[in-house]
Amino acid sequence: MKWNRIAAFAFFAAAAAAGVTATNAWAQDVTLRYSQWLPANYALQKDIIDPWIAEVERVTEGRVKVNKTPKVVGTVAGQYDVVVDGLADIALIVPGYTPGRFPYVEGMELPFLGDDPTAGSPVTQKTYDKFVAPTGEFKDIVVLSMFRGTSAHFVVKDKTLNSLNDVKGLKLRSPQLAVSTALELMGAVPITKPMSEVYELASNGTIDGGVIPLDTTLAFNLPGVLNKYIEAPGGLASTVVIIGMSPAAWEKIPAKDQDAIKSVSGLTLATNAGKAYSASLKDAYAKVEGLGMKIETVSDEFLSSIKSVLTPIRTDWIKMAKEKGLPDPEAMLTFFETEYAAAPKAEK
Repeated sequence: MKWNRIAAFAFFAAAAAAGVTATNAWAQDVTLRYSQWLPANYALQKDIIDPWIAEVERVTEGRVKVNKTPKVVGTVAGQYDVVVDGLADIALIVPGYTPGRFPYVEGMELPFLGDDPTAGSPVTQKTYDKFVAPTGEFKDIVVLSMFRGTSAHFVVKDKTLNSLNDVKGLKLRSPQLAVSTALELMGAVPITKPMSEVYELASNGTIDGGVIPLDTTLAFNLPGVLNKYIEAPGGLASTVVIIGMSPAAWEKIPAKDQDAIKSVSGLTLATNAGKAYSASLKDAYAKVEGLGMKIETVSDEFLSSIKSVLTPIRTDWIKMAKEKGLPDPEAMLTFFETEYAAAPKAEK
């Protein structure tokens, strides 16, 4: 009888230990909520974010899964706070949708910093790592990756833009502060609205157009509603985006899986994003004219006048960023431009 009791005790002890082990293994599985707000056919969603979500699951061997919400959590402009408050675990954040809140990163959205996303996207991550991350500008979230999209240019309806006089008075959608400032300097009226609202605003005549990347016009069904795309080589702006995670959600993920996620995020994701953006842009060039949008390029004279009138944007940003605590804003811009010049470019 005594040995039976000992055997039974050993059996239940082993079973209990196995149960704890199984529970611990189960506890390592994490399902994260991603606040979904982009159109499913948009290159940023289908060619960058969706493959990244699949990679997160692959490299963590299924222990970390990311589920997209049926619709945006909160507002598009408020995605940073959605993540900070834990209303969603992961979100795509556009710092430019809250002008002035993240002044350091605005330096990578200035005019004429280049219009090749294959180069510009990874350089954005490198610049963030070297200059912005140490400042703690995004200390309330975990920045998994930061990159830039395709550059933005004029898009209008039934307008001819041959000089700055033609831009004056136009109501143009702006994605962020640098573009709003640029439009004001050119005499236009900036309208800061998310892309999700542009179709309706353009359709009802509330805006005359915007400063928008070509592939974005395609994703948001703007060709035909806006019928002329006018490029200023070098780009009037390029919008920085972040894939950010709630710190509380990040801490639920075991260190091994955190490392695995980092391996497919950061510079890796930014590099892949740049290539995907370049492919999206090439596709847009092939399609938009057939959908009712004509593509033009500003004259050298007009380009020169634009660059001249926009000169204060760079100097004002350098002054502002330094006043707000960025140690050497000019060095940051020089780093970006030097890295961009040396980076591989997309094949034409």
